[in-house]
Amino acid sequence: MKIAAAGVVGAAVGAVAGNYYGAQTTLTQEESLKTQLEDLKKKIPVQPEGEVRVYTWSEYIHEYLIDVFKMNTGINVIYDTFESTDEMRAKVSPGQSGYDVVMITDYIIPEFVNLGLLAELDTALLPNLIHLDDKFKNPDYDPGGKHSVPYLWGTTGIGWNSAKVTDPIASWADVFEPEKVKKYEKTVTMLDDMRETIGAAMKYLGYSLNDLDDSHLNEAKQVLLGQKPHLAKYTGALEYIPGLAGGRFTISHAYSGDVFVAAADNPDVKYTIPKEGCTLWVDNMTVLKNAPHPVAAHAWINYIVDPTVMAIISNVRYYANPNKDSFPFLNKDVAEDPAIYPPEDVYKKLEIMKPVTPAELEKYQKVWLDVVG
Repeated sequence: MKIAAAGVVGAAVGAVAGNYYGAQTTLTQEESLKTQLEDLKKKIPVQPEGEVRVYTWSEYIHEYLIDVFKMNTGINVIYDTFESTDEMRAKVSPGQSGYDVVMITDYIIPEFVNLGLLAELDTALLPNLIHLDDKFKNPDYDPGGKHSVPYLWGTTGIGWNSAKVTDPIASWADVFEPEKVKKYEKTVTMLDDMRETIGAAMKYLGYSLNDLDDSHLNEAKQVLLGQKPHLAKYTGALEYIPGLAGGRFTISHAYSGDVFVAAADNPDVKYTIPKEGCTLWVDNMTVLKNAPHPVAAHAWINYIVDPTVMAIISNVRYYANPNKDSFPFLNKDVAEDPAIYPPEDVYKKLEIMKPVTPAELEKYQKVWLDVVG
């Protein structure tokens, strides 16, 4: 599903060509498109490698931006997507994926560094890093930003259809307590993501989503098992975005921006950060150590970090970005939405997932296997 495709593409053209997110510009304006392409040629140096292979989350860019990069660098883009961190880990961790740039969520980066999977970035090839907000330049999960460049950040909460849900969703209890969730029998989904879904159950119970106490993990497992009979399924964005928008799903455990994409098609769709708090995540662009096209990989990352490009992505995908110079180009409904850029009292209840050791990962995997079987 895409939102207002022609209008958004036109907006992209207006943004990069004239440093203004002109919502009224349309793709049919050929002269404007030519001007925009000439501007981008000045920003993106042509690289010697002819291809870059990108592996990232689904529904996470405006596809037109891929075409712009291709047209102006001569670099072909192979753009593949995944639906969960577990799917990404399984493909990348053996070390022979063939990808150049991989999108990795914060807590997984130390694991991949320890496995020797990630290259140290060449900052000389990334001049656009000057646009990053200082608070994203030295993250705990990657000190000094040696292996990663932040892409988008957001929360993992609850999307719901206000036309079908009788009482507004406010708490994790609304999806975990059987007497509440069974009112929407077989129309509720949870993420097909081990850490996110176990973490949500932990927050419902009043624990940290990073809690590894065996008894607490067992409590979370029992909560998930009690919920499971009433669920439609465990799934990802490719299903729950159109499912929420089209009415197939009533309530979905979901990434914030995905819910706003669904709401663009159906204004009855709302997003809630539960009162107990939830995951705050930062997705990061990384270059694999054995990347077949490392220079092209850096060119891709540098292009994405351009302020106007970042603004286009945030405006289309409804996620916050870490680029301080993109704010003048953000749409007002994005920049001023507290569900996208949460106020301080809400922000304090959010948690970033911590990296885990192999033994700790096994704990999560055992719980998850017992739940999804």
